Amino acid sequence: MTCASVKVERVTRIPGIHLAAALAICCLAAPAGAWPAPIYAEIFANARQTLPGPLRQLLEDMDPLLSEACRPTSVDEAAAEAIARFSDAGGGLPAAVASMRDAGCAAAEMNDPDMDALVETQRSRFPVVFYGWHPAIRDGNLGGYLEARRTEIDNLASRFRRTSELPNRSEMVELSPEFGMASLAWSHAVTDVANVWLYIWISVNGSF
Repeated sequence: MTCASVKVERVTRIPGIHLAAALAICCLAAPAGAWPAPIYAEIFANARQTLPGPLRQLLEDMDPLLSEACRPTSVDEAAAEAIARFSDAGGGLPAAVASMRDAGCAAAEMNDPDMDALVETQRSRFPVVFYGWHPAIRDGNLGGYLEARRTEIDNLASRFRRTSELPNRSEMVELSPEFGMASLAWSHAVTDVANVWLYIWISVNGSF
């Protein structure tokens, strides 16, 4: 599978972030567990910019809660808990947003390239691309979305492994396969968090 074959509805420059002419390579690592701890706040901040106004405002108002450490969980479990808490009048808004945070962390972690040192030193140079709202999310099918994304991640990881066996043609870090992989993983993490959060929002409110 190539990057061009991945189904997306929109590719958007996130305001305030300059998009480079092209990524160094179309690749993505298999899930590795967790990004460096400070990274989540940046991924979340980028993801919020793509969201419908009311949801974006809610998450901005709850930013201190979003900055707290996530509880280990899966995307679908945290999403289900968030929906239940939003739907329960006595569930408590902070608890619902905390579950959204946990779902966001789990979604971001699907894309972790396991390159902590490179991510921490180079992330300010990563172009941030939003790949759009996935059709499965619009249809309320979180399971279908996660299945599609995991397949894409596995396929792209295989491409990276093949490419990484080739000798580097440049000493410039931004032209290395590792930089390209981490950069692409960053944008996919932002996009996955946004899609999961939108799924929760649609499930509670019934519309975009």
